[in-house]
Amino acid sequence: MIEIAFFDPRDYDEVIALWSQTEGLTLRDVDSREAIARYLERNPKLSFVARDRGRLVGTVLAGTDGRRGYLQHLAVTPSHRGQGLGRALAERAVTALGALGIEKCHLMVRQENAPARAFWQRLGWSERGDIIVMSHAEPDAANA
Repeated sequence: MIEIAFFDPRDYDEVIALWSQTEGLTLRDVDSREAIARYLERNPKLSFVARDRGRLVGTVLAGTDGRRGYLQHLAVTPSHRGQGLGRALAERAVTALGALGIEKCHLMVRQENAPARAFWQRLGWSERGDIIVMSHAEPDAANA
């Protein structure tokens, strides 16, 4: 039986193990234990983990800047894909954001990650051709 709960900082070791094994998911320094704890503190009750009989099988990070929502690091173990768990995690995050009045969400998918792009399109998300993502990182934070 799958149970979905709020992502607690104590879940970090299991979550980072899943993320590390998920193809197409890029980890950076901002995925450190401390950075994730800060993210969860700033965005309470927006991120989720899924467990099957106690075993971590899925995650999603969600947050907001107060205007827009952002989904990140949706991951499901290969053994649990194709069963609606990714959809359930995404919907749970969007619903939690909606309860805060956030009506529009964004996410980023690597250009070459065709399976992830197809997944999000099946859920009704649209690729945007009208914007370009630009980033700035401090010179000494090459892996930010």
